[in-house]
Amino acid sequence: MKSILQDKKDRQCYICKNFLGDYSEKRDLEEHHIFQGVANRKQSEKYGLKVMLCRHHHTGDINGSKDAVHSKGCNDYDQRLKQIAQVAFEQNHSREEFMSIFGKSYL
Repeated sequence: MKSILQDKKDRQCYICKNFLGDYSEKRDLEEHHIFQGVANRKQSEKYGLKVMLCRHHHTGDINGSKDAVHSKGCNDYDQRLKQIAQVAFEQNHSREEFMSIFGKSYL
């Protein structure tokens, strides 16, 4: 996984580690492209705007999870990840370029 947000050797969930202070290694990590949809997913891949998430925070466990970024009832994790990704992108690109690629600013 090429990511500008997380080291590829990191075996921790980005949300658990950075938002909840849980630094434990996870076995159920899944790659999450921060900007979804066919076109945005390709751009997330191209620019390394992706992180590893545990199943609970990505799609939800077998019982479902409102903490999952792909859940309809998701808290603000999805929005926070988009903001972090935009800030990282703008370290090497302009905001105008970001908005041209991803359609809007999340900041």
